[in-house]
Amino acid sequence: MAMLGTGKMVELARPLTRLVARIIDGAIFFVLSLIPLLVGLQDFDDLADEPLGVSLALTAIGLVYEVSLVATRGQTIGKMAMKIKIIRAGDGLLPGWDMSTVRWLVPAIPSLIGLVPPLGLVGLLSLLVYVSLTWDKVRQGWHDKAAKTLVVKV
Repeated sequence: MAMLGTGKMVELARPLTRLVARIIDGAIFFVLSLIPLLVGLQDFDDLADEPLGVSLALTAIGLVYEVSLVATRGQTIGKMAMKIKIIRAGDGLLPGWDMSTVRWLVPAIPSLIGLVPPLGLVGLLSLLVYVSLTWDKVRQGWHDKAAKTLVVKV
């Protein structure tokens, strides 16, 4: 349980529930990623020719999927399936576009930096962003802290 800035108590989502929601979202992202890749490719050698372009396209798909759903519903499809929701820690309302974007950027930036070959290990910081919720009192990962959000049971 956690108390919002309004004094209202909310039940926090468990880390395992959040992980399962992320896995569901990952599967959906994989399917969504295949569509433009397969439509735009003549053969799979094209992937080797444009790795940066492919990475940027995948990043854009992730941005649109995650930010738009979290901003407007507080939930991705994975979170809907697991009956959890992202709310603003202060008042319990939907995060909106700004907080949703910040929340997405915190793990995305290390991943993008990790695309640069000499800096590849920096991408592992993205994993720490998510794991950090396991040692936090109100189960906020670094991305939640940056965006001032909580993930709660619906």
